[in-house]
Amino acid sequence: MMKTALFVFLSVLGIVSATNPIPQYVIDLDVDPEHRYDTIFEVGPKFNDTVWSFYNQLAGDGPLLNVLYKISDKRGDYNDEQQGEINGLARLSGLPLKFVQSIQMLYELQTIMVPIVNFTGTAADHPTVSELLDLDPDYEHLLRIPWRGPGCTGIIALNSDDGTVSHARNLDFSPVDVMGNLVYEGIFKKEGQEVFRSQMIAGYTMVITAYKAGQDGYALERNTRYGDHTGSYKEMVQNLWAGRELNGWSLRKILESTSTFDDALDQISTVPYTSTEYAILSGLKKGTILARNPDNVAHTQTLGENEDGDDYIIITNFDFFWKDVREWFDPTGGKGAFHPRRIYAQKVLDAADVLTTDVLWEAINNEGTFADTIFQAIINVEQGLWNISQPM
Repeated sequence: MMKTALFVFLSVLGIVSATNPIPQYVIDLDVDPEHRYDTIFEVGPKFNDTVWSFYNQLAGDGPLLNVLYKISDKRGDYNDEQQGEINGLARLSGLPLKFVQSIQMLYELQTIMVPIVNFTGTAADHPTVSELLDLDPDYEHLLRIPWRGPGCTGIIALNSDDGTVSHARNLDFSPVDVMGNLVYEGIFKKEGQEVFRSQMIAGYTMVITAYKAGQDGYALERNTRYGDHTGSYKEMVQNLWAGRELNGWSLRKILESTSTFDDALDQISTVPYTSTEYAILSGLKKGTILARNPDNVAHTQTLGENEDGDDYIIITNFDFFWKDVREWFDPTGGKGAFHPRRIYAQKVLDAADVLTTDVLWEAINNEGTFADTIFQAIINVEQGLWNISQPM
């Protein structure tokens, strides 16, 4: 039986972590794609109000909206199933179809927004901007995208007392008053049976944090990963133009078709991506973090194979294992820039004798790690634990 008990009012390093439950809806894969989200928008009016407030904010920046539409036009329609879902979401919300299509690219476009200040030179001298200007002079406007994130923290840890593996996750995404109001849990079903469940964002057709129950099931977390080489932003945009499947859609199809950890890991390691991204995968006594490039795996962390012998693996949004300096300029954690979220989580983990779920909860809620957090999860596949909530 799946356990969904909430952690409520846990005092952690000076923070009182109060949580709200997540609204839950069934997404029936046997229903025509254009009508799969009908119930969600019919019973969740706040979703429609919130997506419109986000649209109005973005529409206030005409040059930026035009650039998003330009990329969407060049990309064209999505595959038939996803395009059907997008058409349905546009109909239900009343938003422009092109806007709903553009928002599907938010995870990929987020990789452009490296959180580091260019202290010298003109804007055009910044590597990110110059790559975009090489594609189209108007693409400089993409640096004004009004969402920050998805910033994230993911931890997979072995409990040395009971031998099980747990998975902790923060999803940081701002503006919090918009993104936080769009979170729900989708129970994906086929022929009346649950296929998997996922934390979702209303208006977005792809998985973000997902759980596949079963004897060899798994949990999956997506984290933004910023490009690791010159030309990575240009590569991402060109993949968007070419119509390559978006990362989250490829992962959703893996969840629909793959029932075991090893099969999922194999497919996630080899499926083409559109942009760089981290895939954090936990299972029965297993855990792996993949740093994905569009066409290959750049780096792998495997639980139990750390050089320092730690019983955990961890990632935020930076290649710390290659000493990515941008991690130190990340302003999103509670301590601000020069205080990486990862390091504060590791302080909690390193101080613990046993890495229990309570310790993991403390690690993702300490002041230095907690950021613009709109969703949290504590997961243990072996114990059937899928504990999700939103900070109050």
